[in-house]
Amino acid sequence: MVIRLAVLLSAYPAIRPSALFAQCPDGTPPPCRAQPARTTTAPAPNSVAVLYFDNLSRDTADAYLADGLAEEITHRLGAIERLQVQGRNAVRRAQLSVRGDLRALASALRVRWLVEGSVRRSGEHIRVSARLLRADGFQAWGESYEHSIGDLLALQEDIARLVTTHIAGRLLPGERRTLTALPTQSASAYDHFVRGNFYLARRSVAGFVRAKEDYEAALRLDPRFARARARLAYLAGVMLDNQVPSGFDPESLLTDGLATAQRAVREDSTDSEAWLALGYLLSYRHPRTFEGVRAAFTRAIALNPRNAEAHHQYAWILALLGQDSLAVTEAFRALSLDPGLAITFNDLTVIHFVTRRYTEALRWADSANAVEPGLAAEWSFEAAWYLGDTMRARVDAEALRIARGTTWRLDLLAARAGDSAAARRARETIIGWSGEADSVKPNSGTGLASMLVKAGDRERALEVLARTGPRGARLWFFLRRPDFDPIRDDPRFLQIVAESRPLGAP
Repeated sequence: MVIRLAVLLSAYPAIRPSALFAQCPDGTPPPCRAQPARTTTAPAPNSVAVLYFDNLSRDTADAYLADGLAEEITHRLGAIERLQVQGRNAVRRAQLSVRGDLRALASALRVRWLVEGSVRRSGEHIRVSARLLRADGFQAWGESYEHSIGDLLALQEDIARLVTTHIAGRLLPGERRTLTALPTQSASAYDHFVRGNFYLARRSVAGFVRAKEDYEAALRLDPRFARARARLAYLAGVMLDNQVPSGFDPESLLTDGLATAQRAVREDSTDSEAWLALGYLLSYRHPRTFEGVRAAFTRAIALNPRNAEAHHQYAWILALLGQDSLAVTEAFRALSLDPGLAITFNDLTVIHFVTRRYTEALRWADSANAVEPGLAAEWSFEAAWYLGDTMRARVDAEALRIARGTTWRLDLLAARAGDSAAARRARETIIGWSGEADSVKPNSGTGLASMLVKAGDRERALEVLARTGPRGARLWFFLRRPDFDPIRDDPRFLQIVAESRPLGAP
């Protein structure tokens, strides 16, 4: 199947064509296979990507050091306005797709410069090799370092400073202060911080628990470690957004996370990450009014316009508030900063689906799946269902059967074609799920209710929606799904909509 990237420039003329690209499986920028070649401009002379360093340590558990070193150098270079620094998600995807070919990597990432290196740890000592390469393979700078693990912070500063100097020339006074500022004086605290980032990136329940432990350990060692406090608060939002681990109370997690974010802002009101975490958590504290949410995100972006995660999260906030066009524009900004943000492509899929633009939703799903295979298969199935594209819907349903072991989508497709036995199977399966949940989150609750509507059981769909919560913007957004058109005039449905609609939403 051809993988396509939907750059909807006709609908959103304010976005520059060069601002968006995803990553094809072969490492090249879209349009992917079977598309005519297009003319691209040469990478900017100050564009650079920091590749993830090779972990040469005997212990694979030291992989967090290699990843952390590359991400910290990326963070430092990203603070230099004279540089155009490629996002870490795009870099990770490109490295997985294009192995060992630096020129192809530079082309895929559209950069003039690459930073690559390796890390080898032996006890408390670390050996780091780093090189700055031009896209044509010319090595402009290279250095090997042998230090104690406690010197890692200074080593990162040295690499970032030398890379900046070779690309942009002599450092300006403000740039020198930016590059030499240390997030903490404690090497042990920083080690826990890097570990926490490593586990958070896994986006798994076990990873969330480990990340929380490491961020808390970092703060015990250095209570003034602002970046660790902001990241701990952000983690609380991620857990609430994805899955709260067993043994954690969601309300306590929200209360503690919000207090942590507020303290982070008080301690450093110039930290974009702290404001991002605060806005994220306030959206859960005030699920309908979103009091303070937009102000916090606006502040986060003003402090660091290159914060791709802030743009991504703010795009979703705008979508939840019914500001669809603004949400899409903000998502484009996130992708212009980090084209590897697969979740942003997925969000664009969802936004276009609930606004009944199914063809565009399919194209965004293709882009999401090009970056992270299978990520948008669920929404791709939904869009294909409403387009009447049975072949595409069947492909997605089969992929979800393999990945999750569920067959109800295939049964629904068979039922639509007149298979009454398949219709009974789908209905029985979905009804069984609906009876298991006492209360459900907005996304999963509306998803389950939509299955029931498709299976023809509108009464049970309304029962599920009645116990879905909390009432607020997240629930209101998913109530816009076209699946609910058959019950949209029911007074019970209208009541749930009225109780959930955010203030000022259309």
